[in-house]
Amino acid sequence: MAYLISSEHPLVSDFLPEGIFNATHQDLSQAIAIAIEGVDDPATQKVVVICTLSNAIVWDSTKEVYE
Repeated sequence: MAYLISSEHPLVSDFLPEGIFNATHQDLSQAIAIAIEGVDDPATQKVVVICTLSNAIVWDSTKEVYE
């Protein structure tokens, strides 16, 4: 399957290559890790991972518990 990352907040990272947040990702866990890196506080700055096949949100940062 393929996944996209989406957020109303700007997605930026000092460590990841430019354009990584607009790319299609083949691995869900990789897409989630990239999504988390894109915002300062994923618990309050909502970022989601969307399955391109169904257009369904498969992961939502505001519904996770962070330590």
